[in-house]
Amino acid sequence: MVNRSPLILPPGAAPTQPSPTPSGPPFDRNFFESVLPNAIQSYCSQVACTMPLVQLFTADGARHYIRAISGVTDQWVALHTQEELNEQPVQVFIPYATVIRVEIHPDLSPDLRRFGFLTDNEPPSEQIASGEAATPD
Repeated sequence: MVNRSPLILPPGAAPTQPSPTPSGPPFDRNFFESVLPNAIQSYCSQVACTMPLVQLFTADGARHYIRAISGVTDQWVALHTQEELNEQPVQVFIPYATVIRVEIHPDLSPDLRRFGFLTDNEPPSEQIASGEAATPD
């Protein structure tokens, strides 16, 4: 039998059925309410981080350092973010359709610590000592 598929498979392997077409955007209310918090918790338990760096990228090229998720609707997510040049947290409302990528990174250098996502875990002891620890709303 001649394989006419453009996919070259090793002997004995059979092609799988194509995945169903997604019914909506990959980033939606469920993603921000359930998937992302669980993914952050799971990731931190694997790499032993207490305040991960979570970045969200939008179609306009913007990068947001997420500190917390403050609200969700069916069309948008409200995030507490930290800007690189501004020490004060900012709340942004982002339509789901504009989100193109979300990344989770382990604890990085102390210089980037202020960008970390606020989890339910106990903050690092050096932050408590310096008074930098923040609590989620």
